[in-house]
Amino acid sequence: MRKLLLTTAIASATLVASNAVAQTTVTGSLSMIYKGASIDAASDVNGGRGFGRESQLNIQNKGKLNNGIDYAAGFALEFDGGQSNDPSNENLYIDFIFPSKTTITVGQDHIQNTNRTKGNFVGYDAVDVTDGANAAIKTAFIQSAGIDVAQFTGIGIVQNTPFGNLSFNYAPTVANAATGIANTNNGTWGTGSGTTAYLGASDAAGISETNGEGSYEIGFDGNLGVKGLGVHYFYNESPKNTGAVTTRDHTGVNYGVSYNMGDITAGYNRKETEIGTSTTDLKQDEFGLAFAVSKDVTLGANYTKVDNNQAGKVDAKFKSISVGYNLGPVALTGQYAKVEAYDNVSTTKDMDIVVVRAVAAF
Repeated sequence: MRKLLLTTAIASATLVASNAVAQTTVTGSLSMIYKGASIDAASDVNGGRGFGRESQLNIQNKGKLNNGIDYAAGFALEFDGGQSNDPSNENLYIDFIFPSKTTITVGQDHIQNTNRTKGNFVGYDAVDVTDGANAAIKTAFIQSAGIDVAQFTGIGIVQNTPFGNLSFNYAPTVANAATGIANTNNGTWGTGSGTTAYLGASDAAGISETNGEGSYEIGFDGNLGVKGLGVHYFYNESPKNTGAVTTRDHTGVNYGVSYNMGDITAGYNRKETEIGTSTTDLKQDEFGLAFAVSKDVTLGANYTKVDNNQAGKVDAKFKSISVGYNLGPVALTGQYAKVEAYDNVSTTKDMDIVVVRAVAAF
């Protein structure tokens, strides 16, 4: 009887596996990144050079449930140079897709979220360029306004409309505060990918939902029915913690607009963060411009400025020019950036950074 049960179980697993294989797609990407930085500050190490990598494998499946509703499911494995976190936290989801163009999703790093910008089109943004540039540096630039709720396991809903996608996402806990809202920029040199807003060491305690009410984010991303227009708006909030970990609600706002005029694309983005562990407010403006020289070559420029409301703080500034070359399955990007007052404190703490990246898709 035991042998029969075992044989039946194996047969059932094979049938399920065969059905899944017919509907499963596997894709991936590999990036090799070179960074070189010179730092104009006597108190810091004089820059450095090195290679980093980003590699990701995506596994996705879709089809219909036995009640006729569409579904999609998947996860990704990310392996970056010097990575110490769980590699399976990328694009993890199960979607239930209804005929009303409504999607209920359960997962992590999948639903549309605040980690985006309309102010940069070619190359990395300010956070990714400065990420890992020097262990002594705590940059003030924001990648995810407030807290990126989507980076924590939760449940959300997305409604597709003729004007864009509306979404609501809820995560019951964001207890991993050190990676959730703040980082002291101690990443490995050359990894090339920032995952959080770098808010400085004083904010590393972040927010813990031990006695909190969970975190949520509402969002919109679309074109408002206008060809060439791109608009997004996201607001997230982590309520004040009753355990006195936070002194106020931790909130973030991200809104941006871009417009494509054929070969030229221009955009503006605004990110605001009110830090729950202090009275610090950060406001970041991003301006981007891209010009398609040909179908394969694109030039880009970006200017980013961060205002910190605390006494003694000065604006951090980021200026960048980039060129992208599309070779089909491989894309090349070259970028030069000038960073001023990277610690929001001293106008003499500047950086010059060069980034070269090759990306292969498969």
